[in-house]
Amino acid sequence: MFYIKFLFLFLSLSHLFCFELSRSVGRTSITLGDPIHLKVTAIKRPGERLIFPGPHNDFGEFELKDMRSFEKKEGETIIETYEYVLTLFKLGSAKIPGVKVVNAEDTSDFKITEPVEIIVKRVTVADTSDIVDIYGQESIVYGPLFYLSIIAVIIILALMVYLFDKYIRKRKKEEVKEIVTVPPEVQFEKDLNDLIHARHLEKGEVKEFHFRISEILRRYLGARLRFYALESTTSELMGMLREKDVGNNVLKLVENFCEINDPVKFAKWIPKTEESEKLIAISREIVQKTMIID
Repeated sequence: MFYIKFLFLFLSLSHLFCFELSRSVGRTSITLGDPIHLKVTAIKRPGERLIFPGPHNDFGEFELKDMRSFEKKEGETIIETYEYVLTLFKLGSAKIPGVKVVNAEDTSDFKITEPVEIIVKRVTVADTSDIVDIYGQESIVYGPLFYLSIIAVIIILALMVYLFDKYIRKRKKEEVKEIVTVPPEVQFEKDLNDLIHARHLEKGEVKEFHFRISEILRRYLGARLRFYALESTTSELMGMLREKDVGNNVLKLVENFCEINDPVKFAKWIPKTEESEKLIAISREIVQKTMIID
């Protein structure tokens, strides 16, 4: 009977000396690509060694950019903190999975933090409203040489802009001549079939697929509507389509196409195969709705 009481007392006391685990995040709502600071803090006994997740651990959809750790003594306990800098290149809601911390001397003694839900939003103009000038004005006197240098730089820049514009105009003419040799919709279907037969998605070449289908659609729109679209940004492309008065249905289809395609081209987002294959159907629908436009 005495041994049973002693064992019960020992187990109770050992439970009291188990380490405590908590976590905190700086914020739960960010814009695309912003860092998230996740802190995992353990309160432990002196000499107790804990194993925290390292650079090769899985943080779900989030990418680990940096991590650091530090300790401090507080009374009879040690406070050990790991700070993880994470980021995400995907819009919407995502969860940072629970972080598991294990006692190095007894792997059955472990704790897991609660998952954290993070909302990822688009970058808007309002996000830059808090940027202010931190320098005061200074009184500086410039000599004639300074102003002559400025004039020379302006002249050189103007000449460069003129030559570049001339080159672009010449290239646009060559591009239009090159494309209009066959009907744009025929060339589009040929290029799209070549892309499908290349099987980039099956080979895991997701980014190559998205670059090529974007180029095929832009080349078609440029040839059909008679403007240069290959090297334009998404906002420039939408602006030119509005000028051509293609209609709201076409604008919405192109906008939907870019919303799926752009995060893959310019970030590290890898969509599901079904999501990528949607671009084939969307691009064909765009061609069908623009074939009647002169």
